[in-house]
Amino acid sequence: MSTITVQIPDIILDVHQQQVETVKEVVQMGLVIWEYLSGHLSIQECGDILNIGYRGFLELLWSKGIPIDGLNEEELALQMSQLRKLVEVQQ
Repeated sequence: MSTITVQIPDIILDVHQQQVETVKEVVQMGLVIWEYLSGHLSIQECGDILNIGYRGFLELLWSKGIPIDGLNEEELALQMSQLRKLVEVQQ
């Protein structure tokens, strides 16, 4: 995984009481959600990146009020295919 440097305004760090790790996690989560909504990452890929798994990422989306039913047919077919693979592996 690549590393980038992001400048965080002091006011944001102040709101989080200088907890850089919390800010880092929130920024990573936001970027992953953005990439999912942009169609660049699947639910499974997002769950893997955030170490929360497929269901964990779905729960994260739900907790943020982000519907997953806004997918087009191609995206939905891809998600269903990945879900089927997960079910097959677990059987």
